[in-house]
Amino acid sequence: MGNDGGWRHGARRMMAVACAGVLLLSLTGCASTPKPAPTSSSPTAAPIFASDEEALAAATEAYANYLRVYDSGWANGPSHMATYLALSTGEAHENEVASLAKWEADGWYATGTTTFDSMRLQSVELEKGVQKVRTYLCLDISQGDVLDSNGNSVARPDRPLRLPLEVDFDAKSPEPTDLRISRSDVWSGKNFC
Repeated sequence: MGNDGGWRHGARRMMAVACAGVLLLSLTGCASTPKPAPTSSSPTAAPIFASDEEALAAATEAYANYLRVYDSGWANGPSHMATYLALSTGEAHENEVASLAKWEADGWYATGTTTFDSMRLQSVELEKGVQKVRTYLCLDISQGDVLDSNGNSVARPDRPLRLPLEVDFDAKSPEPTDLRISRSDVWSGKNFC
């Protein structure tokens, strides 16, 4: 993208398609051992997922939907991104709102398709009544671009097209389909994508 700051905002956005907004696993050695769910002081709080496999399946479905809504929202114009924004919470949501505002002010928009693969479960925890699922995944933005209002690409040609991410999900209800992205960061360790 034109300047380095704009690139960071565009990449995280495409990357996390869930993050502070900057563009863009076969995980070996990067995942920590899943931590057991801490016990809750509330007798009514219970884990939402019966197993790690169920948590990973729900996170995989939630992230696929997140990317699908992201790509669809841009195809219909930035004013259609409310559904996308509703799929995030906390830090991820705040970053996406800021990123969308900057992109709109700059006249930028995304095109193409964003995909991911190699999602691995890092941990599943119940914290203060919120089910937290932490994952690793590889985000693929090779089939997408960021264009300006004249249709010219503003994406840096040397940008990484596959990014290793650590993505967190939160769910407050007993419905596994209620998982929302709460954090998405580029993995700072060895690139596992």
